[in-house]
Amino acid sequence: MSTFLAYFLGVTVIAPFLVYIALFSFVKWVTGHHKSAVNFAVDGTTPFMIIAVYFLLLSIWEVSLLWVLLLVMCMVGITFSFYKWRREPDFEWRKVWKGFWRINFLLYTIGYVFLFLCGLTLEVFQAVIR
Repeated sequence: MSTFLAYFLGVTVIAPFLVYIALFSFVKWVTGHHKSAVNFAVDGTTPFMIIAVYFLLLSIWEVSLLWVLLLVMCMVGITFSFYKWRREPDFEWRKVWKGFWRINFLLYTIGYVFLFLCGLTLEVFQAVIR
């Protein structure tokens, strides 16, 4: 059982898009609403995307850059909160949190794709040079 759990967690960390597809399909099947399925899948996939970016950085450069990822998240939160405060002096924290979380999803998805392509390119070049 622990081996299955380890493989399952490994796949979800390595391929967070599978988590997105699974969550989207399940919520779409249960509710029938496309928009709520997308929102739920994005919100549920964000932690997996952050962890996947961390492990891609760790495997490509063999250095833990967790502090950079957390710093980026803090900067996104501060910037988004300031932006919402300037636009709406009486803003709701729930909306700020939801926007912060979805901006992080977008940012880390772009980072995941970039790092995946970067790692793939580096491996191909190293294989050709050897």
